[in-house]
Amino acid sequence: MFEFKINNKKFETEKSKMTGSELLTIANLLPAEDYELLYKVNQKGFEPIQLDEEVDLTTAGIEGFIAKPYKGVVINVDGTEYEVNECFMTPNQIMAIVNIDADKYFLMELRAGGIEVSYKDDVEHKIAITKKSKFISYKLDLIIEYVIVNAKKKSWTKDKISFEEVVVLEYGSVSNDPNVIYTIDYVKGVPSKPNGTMVKGEVISVKNKMIFNVTQTNRS
Repeated sequence: MFEFKINNKKFETEKSKMTGSELLTIANLLPAEDYELLYKVNQKGFEPIQLDEEVDLTTAGIEGFIAKPYKGVVINVDGTEYEVNECFMTPNQIMAIVNIDADKYFLMELRAGGIEVSYKDDVEHKIAITKKSKFISYKLDLIIEYVIVNAKKKSWTKDKISFEEVVVLEYGSVSNDPNVIYTIDYVKGVPSKPNGTMVKGEVISVKNKMIFNVTQTNRS
């Protein structure tokens, strides 16, 4: 198999030589005539590849290409049309453009032949964007039963949590001693920010079984 990348997304083919049109077709960027394909010559330069021009994929390394739509591509989300200028977008990027809360909704792609593709559990998937791209948003099941703080289950049912509330879950209260410092980091959070740290006074969205690590130190 021979590998190549278009806009940093990897593809495979059994053919050692491919035309520009064939490369775009494998990437599902159709019709190919709507896109400009550029070959990465070096770190600073690109040269255009014509649709009927053949590219040798046997050269060392994975061949890198950039694809760009010749003009804005109009996609359909929940029955409304939006113009974008990207060849590949993640569900999170699409929802950000159309002002849908990615922490409360997920996207379903409607493909030809009535095929539905859910991105509920794959929010960073790079979707090929064409003028036939159509999506529907669905509300996520946001039942929250508990969070995990320092490897212990803590009952929690609200969709938001503050820095101070996380501290209380672990230590029972927040110390008034100015020398006491708390640090919090988390993983398995909501799609828009699954991992991160919290600062005093911050409030973030919660996902069921989200994991927090809290430490308490004394400066004195």
